[in-house]
Amino acid sequence: MEFTQYTCPVCQKRFVLGDDVVVCPECGAPHHRECFEQNGRCAFEDKHGAGFDFEKTDVDTEDSDGVETVVCPNCKTENEKTNFYCSKCGFPLNERDRRGEMPGNGQENSAQSTQFGVGNIGFALADPLAGMNSEDEIAEGVKVGEAAKFIGKNTQYFLLVFKRLKDFAKGKFCFSAFVFTGSYFIYRKMYALGIALCLMMIGLTVGSSFLLLSDSFRTVREAMTESTSLFSTFSSSASDSALSRFTSEDWIRLWIIGAMSLAQIGIRVFSGLASNRFYYSHCTKSIRRIKAQSPQTLNKTLEEQGGVNLPMAASFFAAMTICGYLPNFFF
Repeated sequence: MEFTQYTCPVCQKRFVLGDDVVVCPECGAPHHRECFEQNGRCAFEDKHGAGFDFEKTDVDTEDSDGVETVVCPNCKTENEKTNFYCSKCGFPLNERDRRGEMPGNGQENSAQSTQFGVGNIGFALADPLAGMNSEDEIAEGVKVGEAAKFIGKNTQYFLLVFKRLKDFAKGKFCFSAFVFTGSYFIYRKMYALGIALCLMMIGLTVGSSFLLLSDSFRTVREAMTESTSLFSTFSSSASDSALSRFTSEDWIRLWIIGAMSLAQIGIRVFSGLASNRFYYSHCTKSIRRIKAQSPQTLNKTLEEQGGVNLPMAASFFAAMTICGYLPNFFF
């Protein structure tokens, strides 16, 4: 028997010729063998009973207004077909997300659920809502489900961070923002702040490099060569002859370079400490604006304007790296 007229209730893909299909002995609903084994039961087990007909519960349906809907395999709630996750339970509505190709890391989120004081660590590792209800508010006027759609990548981690910010006004240090600084903000589509930080880092890096490599800094470079490093230049083991050659201008330049280096470290620390707070504010403000401007296409607009921008972030990170080596081509 062929089942090409039906859709698998687990992965929501229509059967094609050659698919390995198993049929529920109770209701006759066809499943992909892999989907049935992964689910561990018939997708309609809770509806088994007299008169149940799986053909009337097929996942690809249309409501009375002609809007395509999809039935959640987990709780059987009807959702708009454009949804990535169930609006009630947060279960992934497409096969890719259920196979684990979704944002976040299960082990990381399971551990953090206790750390942030959110619910029970027993929530499903595949739950993009980190065990929260999609209808709960993560901020004033912003629901958990809406935030998850806008975040797009690593939703579990950020929802836990957002809940901690909302409930306790406490953030969490972000090492990605510390290491990648401005590029990280661009990756999360906070373009103005990200570009500003990138330009600051480029300016500090290029400026200190030009100072260090310029002819007017020759005496300091020679002293550094004799003493192995800039730090050992000031140590008790540094040669008195090297330090004696320093002019007042040399000392000023050294202090300027030191201040630039400290400024770069300060920017990185600031990024790590503040990135989650900035992202929380960015998400909530953007979601409120989208809800006010595009209520008819809310889900689609959230997904389009949210998410990440990896190509642009990588381009700025590459530019920062190149600019760091740029002064070497002039001296």
